[in-house]
Amino acid sequence: MSGEPRSSIRHYSLMDSLLGVLNSSPHDETESVLARYFLEHFDDLPSLNVYDVADACFTSRSGIRRFCQSIGLDNFSDLKSYAWEWDRHRNVFVRYASDENFRENLPRSIAEMTSSINDLVSEALLDELARLIRDASQVVILTSDFSGMAVRQFQQSMLYLHKIVHIITDSHGDPSQLSALGPHDVLVVVSEHGGYAQAVQSELRDSTVPRALITVDCDEKIASTFNLVLRLSHDARRDARTVYTQYGVLYLLDLLYNRYYLLFGAN
Repeated sequence: MSGEPRSSIRHYSLMDSLLGVLNSSPHDETESVLARYFLEHFDDLPSLNVYDVADACFTSRSGIRRFCQSIGLDNFSDLKSYAWEWDRHRNVFVRYASDENFRENLPRSIAEMTSSINDLVSEALLDELARLIRDASQVVILTSDFSGMAVRQFQQSMLYLHKIVHIITDSHGDPSQLSALGPHDVLVVVSEHGGYAQAVQSELRDSTVPRALITVDCDEKIASTFNLVLRLSHDARRDARTVYTQYGVLYLLDLLYNRYYLLFGAN
């Protein structure tokens, strides 16, 4: 799982990877300094010059190359090729919060979301996933850093039911675990719009691990490669930041935890 498979997961989002470095490295180390610089100049990545970056961050061109490789990229040019993320992600975040009646509309949207999830995800489906998790030797959840907070809360809550859950995100965890998973384990992929589910396909082609997908609107062709699919929305909401991407995974995992506790909490 070293090399290409690792990078196919880790740098799915350059912005998430840079934030991961920023959040996990001492502030005065070169890795943190470079991550901060690239985040501060993300909207200007195409015009950055490697010599200027090296001078501003008190490092060398080889130091920049090593940093790029540490987050799964080949080199500085490869890093600059992710400049498209800025406009795409900025538009998504700004559009979500630009409603002048946001305060009034948000509670209604959340109510519609919970109704949709309750309608689409039956207790029987939650129970099936709960049993897979209970019986698994290893439980691994693959998700983006964006959904990582909800997943980490689920991870901690499962400790109190004596079940260890491993998490792999853009910037944390060990992707080599995926190749070691077998028929007695379970992999849960949280992929709101299908990107992560698609990225992991090549790595799971010959895998026998049972796998479940939690998604808002993943493509049916990709979803069909999973044993279980827990879909949060009736409608396609691709490339949009909505209450489903903000709160849907958290709500779904709360429902799953409730079913797990009711079924196995006393065991």
